[in-house]
Amino acid sequence: MSFLQFNFWLFLCILILAYYFLPKKFQWICLLCGSYVFYLFTGIKTIGYILFTTLSVWIGAVLITKINEQKENELIKNKETLTPEIKKNIKAKAKKKQKIIFLCVLLINFGILGFLKYFNFIAENITWLFNVSTGNKIEPIMLGLLLPLGISFYTFQSIGYLIDVYNGKYKAEKNLLKFALFVSFFPQIVQGPINRFDTLANQLYEPHKFDLKKFEYGLQLILWGLFKKMIIADRAIAVVNEVFNHYDKYGGGITIFGILFYSLQQYTDFSGGIDVATGIAELLGINMSINFKRPYFSISLSEFWRRWHITLGSWMRDYIFYPLALTKKMSQIGKLSNKYIGKRAGKIIPVAISNIVVFLVVGIWHGPYWHYVVWGLYNGIIIAFSAVLEPFYIWLKKITKVNTDCFSYHLFRILRTFFIVNLGWYFDRADSLQVSFYMLHSTIMNFNINQLADGTILKLGLTEFDFNVLFVATIVLVVISVMQENGIKIREFLSEQNLVFRWILLYVLIFAIIGLDASSKNLLGGFMYAQF
Repeated sequence: MSFLQFNFWLFLCILILAYYFLPKKFQWICLLCGSYVFYLFTGIKTIGYILFTTLSVWIGAVLITKINEQKENELIKNKETLTPEIKKNIKAKAKKKQKIIFLCVLLINFGILGFLKYFNFIAENITWLFNVSTGNKIEPIMLGLLLPLGISFYTFQSIGYLIDVYNGKYKAEKNLLKFALFVSFFPQIVQGPINRFDTLANQLYEPHKFDLKKFEYGLQLILWGLFKKMIIADRAIAVVNEVFNHYDKYGGGITIFGILFYSLQQYTDFSGGIDVATGIAELLGINMSINFKRPYFSISLSEFWRRWHITLGSWMRDYIFYPLALTKKMSQIGKLSNKYIGKRAGKIIPVAISNIVVFLVVGIWHGPYWHYVVWGLYNGIIIAFSAVLEPFYIWLKKITKVNTDCFSYHLFRILRTFFIVNLGWYFDRADSLQVSFYMLHSTIMNFNINQLADGTILKLGLTEFDFNVLFVATIVLVVISVMQENGIKIREFLSEQNLVFRWILLYVLIFAIIGLDASSKNLLGGFMYAQF
């Protein structure tokens, strides 16, 4: 069951009616039942995986909290008789027990994710290395593994909760069913956002009165997301697929054209899906974490990744970057760098290494292919070297006397970042590392400008009408984005208008989406990040 199917919207209408007509104390149970109905219709064959993650993480977190409470009770009960040494031993024993439980739950769940997602990739590469080193021609063991819906998202969200409980940020949720709702809440399960327990859980469990303004806000966000997905992304993908599937037919000019369309398609598909999910949650009176903040207005690559898939970035920052950067090993690297290279290097190098590791993990998270690994390293290395070379940039701007406060310089930084990001998309979208390098080579060495003017563009999978619709829709997207970037809150602006005008606008948008999508229904696809 997809957000783009009629049966989903029928399911949602029934759920909303039940949600608001049931006694308030049963609303969270209604959401839990609805979430599992959604998952059963979408991924019934793999429902055991989300059940196992839910149960194992819940048990692990409850045990960790229980051990901590027992420790605190023992320290308080015997505080006058315990020596500092005994207190230290009690704390150490408790921490050891917690660590064992924590590591077992973490390794088992990440082990399941890794096995399902990366077994074939690892087996293929090990077999290749064996064949190269021995001269044999053994076929790799390839398993027909079925990837559960949203496994990366619900695993990361659950493990993030476990880490927070282990670190003492909050106590474990004692009610298994309530925790199951946090893990399985259906708007987030398809492609995120990766929510945090302390920001989402209470909203899921507390009663909600029907709020017309919030309901209207939710509808507006859903329609905006569907506009981005069904009008823009599902047209742009036709060009993207044609260029990347037949890359050897086209010169560099058309390749760049395809990359730009991929940049548009990926953003509108992913952010559109997040808007739909967030809007659905708002219909239920629940606010989920923001996942996109107009990333293509970023003035640096690091800022781009703070605006794109924000919840994944914050997860990586809190649970990988900071723990890695603060390890003893990184501290030693910092001290050695400080001693032999300089004080600044002592601060920058551990951070740079941690950034590279984080983006390597992000690349691997995207999929079991070498081009994703290279894409992750590409982003991590650029961000790392940008930090290392910052004094040089400052010196260069100083001697050239560049005015860094003017609009033209700001625009230059946006365009520079856009170029760097799009260069990375070669590795993200291509089917293999070999294809990525082929297309890069073609872009530089075989530009073939004639293909941009000889009608080739109109043979890339879209009719002239669809190109026109895509162009106008993209202009609308850019205008709205510029307004938002300048602090204009579109939904609040609309809420100040007359009720009749607002609902007329909603119906116009609904019929426009239905009408314009009908002309491109053969291009329609699911949300691209649902495969993660």
